Amino acid sequence: MQCGVAMLSDALSWFTKVQLEAGYVVVLETAGRSGHWNPHLHILMTSGGVTPQQKWREVDYFPFTVLHKKWQYYLFTMLKQRVGTRALKAKIDALWRQYPRGLVASLDEGKVPAGGEGLAYYLATYVVSPPISLRRILRYDGQRVRYWYNDHKTKQRQEEEISALTFIGRMVQHILPKGFHRIRYYGLHATCKVKKVKVVLTALMGALGRLIKGTYRIVAQKTYRERVLASTGRDPLRCTRCGGEMMLWQVWHPRYGVIYNELHEIKRGRYGPRRGIPPGAGADGDGEKAMTQLALADLGV
Repeated sequence: MQCGVAMLSDALSWFTKVQLEAGYVVVLETAGRSGHWNPHLHILMTSGGVTPQQKWREVDYFPFTVLHKKWQYYLFTMLKQRVGTRALKAKIDALWRQYPRGLVASLDEGKVPAGGEGLAYYLATYVVSPPISLRRILRYDGQRVRYWYNDHKTKQRQEEEISALTFIGRMVQHILPKGFHRIRYYGLHATCKVKKVKVVLTALMGALGRLIKGTYRIVAQKTYRERVLASTGRDPLRCTRCGGEMMLWQVWHPRYGVIYNELHEIKRGRYGPRRGIPPGAGADGDGEKAMTQLALADLGV
């Protein structure tokens, strides 16, 4: 992911002859349409960047052919540094000779596409979806699974039948290691720069008297309660017996145990100093007992 951003940053500065700092949102996708292992990156880049003089410069045109050579150089260099085995170095040397024009980068030539909002929606949907949706599974008899997918090359529907264990293997290989972030932000979009960049861009656009072209509104994410209510019509925090509103106190997982504890959040100062703790409650055992009694009262128990 860092390699892809470094390549785009270098190509952008090479083309504009100015050291521009752009914004990048990188999404790692590991599954192909058939469920096979096919790692690739989706990168959303701002149509321009900020110069060292803190001025915004838009980029309406980009020579995509440059990216083929740039991607080849950065990818091969990264592999040599990260892996560095003799076999890999020999393979990379052979690939240099086999692809003198660089590696293929999937891009659409022409004007900056107007479907950026649609692409963002697609990527957001992908991140929270499995490699294959249930509607694509045609049959399962306990031993074998038959499913379909649209082939990239033929542009036609293809069906495949494999054993259940093979199917499970294809699915679980896309589960990323714990703590690995599928979505990462770089440049102007880096989380450590969000506040600073927002102030700078606001001032820049105010001076220009317009908005940055190609930006889109951000829709606030719904809470867990709102999502369940919208999808099932049932309020998960409304008691089915008395109709009273319940308070989320603990989340317990059968494998990991308690993964959320409201009392722990209160002690950490989430709601301010001592806020929400009953008068006379201690900080340890007594406080926990008092807060438990308070929670049970709120839950109507």
